[in-house]
Amino acid sequence: MKIALISLSYTFTPIGLRVTSSCLKAAGHNVRLVFFQKEINSGPSKARFNYFSEQANKEYDEKAMDALFKAVKNSDLIGISLSTNFFEVAVQITENIKKKLKIPIVWGGIHPTVSPEECLKYADFVCRGEGEEAIVELADKIEKKENCHSIKNICFKDRKGNFIINSVRPLVQNLDLIPFQSFDFENEYIIINGENYKVGNEIILDDNLWPFKNDEKSIYRIMFTRGCPFGCTYCCNNFLNKLYSGQKIFRKRSIANVIEELKIAKNKLSFVKFVSFEDDNFFGLSLKEIKEFSKKYKKDISLSFCLSGVHPNTVDREKLKYLTDAGLDGLRMGIQSGSDKAKKIYKRYYSNSKVKESCEIINEFRDKIKVKHYDVILGNPWETEEDLIETLMLLSSLPVRYELVLFFLTFYPGTELYDLAKKDGFVKNELENVYRKNYWKFSQKSMSYINRLFFLLSSSVELGERIPPKTMSLLTNKIFRRLGLSFMLYCFLTLKLRLIRLFRKRVTDF
Repeated sequence: MKIALISLSYTFTPIGLRVTSSCLKAAGHNVRLVFFQKEINSGPSKARFNYFSEQANKEYDEKAMDALFKAVKNSDLIGISLSTNFFEVAVQITENIKKKLKIPIVWGGIHPTVSPEECLKYADFVCRGEGEEAIVELADKIEKKENCHSIKNICFKDRKGNFIINSVRPLVQNLDLIPFQSFDFENEYIIINGENYKVGNEIILDDNLWPFKNDEKSIYRIMFTRGCPFGCTYCCNNFLNKLYSGQKIFRKRSIANVIEELKIAKNKLSFVKFVSFEDDNFFGLSLKEIKEFSKKYKKDISLSFCLSGVHPNTVDREKLKYLTDAGLDGLRMGIQSGSDKAKKIYKRYYSNSKVKESCEIINEFRDKIKVKHYDVILGNPWETEEDLIETLMLLSSLPVRYELVLFFLTFYPGTELYDLAKKDGFVKNELENVYRKNYWKFSQKSMSYINRLFFLLSSSVELGERIPPKTMSLLTNKIFRRLGLSFMLYCFLTLKLRLIRLFRKRVTDF
């Protein structure tokens, strides 16, 4: 059976879709991966994917849709993976395909998992939750022309138009049973600016042709674990933990299994120079496991790597010692807020002193951990100016150098925070306030003086320049602000940073 899987992701390595491709291939199906990208520039030589751009939910033009149609027209089943931000795009793609082709379309990913009935207004099937087993069963039954109505995880509309939402099957506890990601370039295509390119070395190795971020091709994304026990109220895991209530949520692959996948990737993908572990809770691994993994990774893989999903409560000095020895040179930790009120709303249960302690432990390895990303959420309608100042004071006390990653709070369907925002009247227009919300974008309206201080701090610490707590106190002091002194200091610091940046650039150029 011929199956086309369409990726709308900003990355060439969407783990879920590539694993799904492997599962279908292992069951004997012929799978084509189509990376459907939207670009601002014209011509492949200028193509660079502006992921999270304002264009994310704007319509594709006719040329792009024709290219997609040609890529999937010989398929027997089409799959589209999407998050909430790509809902409108998925609708456009599905409606356009259905005008020309009578091919069943299945949607999967976090948004169809959360909102299956909404998605079934457009898709023929929806796959909820972890769908590796379900999608194979669906493909098998369609191929054999058997009834698909009893497949767990699969949802559909019956002949009367009723939504049938089947229960989800138990989570896979032995992750070693799941195949490695598929990288079959013979049957992978990139559609960019309405042009269809077959993936191959001429695309991957040529910077002028490569349509993703410049460094994208050098990164191999992988997950050691699945699931997150924290379930923060703004996160998809908040919904997934309830969907799979009563089951063991946090699961681990064996070390041998992870190392084997990385060996294959390193040998097959010569352009890979870096590994990114995309786990939500990597430090959920025990010290014994991390010690053993680090030893084998250093011996067999020996590539620099980074971790995401680090929680202040899980930072451990001994674990970092072994990981940095193995090649860890970057991590990302969610601080989110220094306000107790906000942390309570988010269900992020740690003190500011714990954040400082964790950052100081990380800083002990500054010679090896070159990149430290600390996430912070702005745009929380429940936070006051005083709450934001608490966060600024916390951040100004942390050891530099680090990079501050600022997000604008988005209420995703299915989460507790979404329900609370609806209840309190902060979601007045679902389309604009949720579906089209860009969590990287800060409007001029949202750029208050206090919010500008976060960007000033971000620019400072990235250059290794601290804004000490005493200075931050002057910048946020109400009396100083009323007199205009705080703004004068803000302008001075902004000018200082520009001069430092200019001086360093000239030294580098020289």
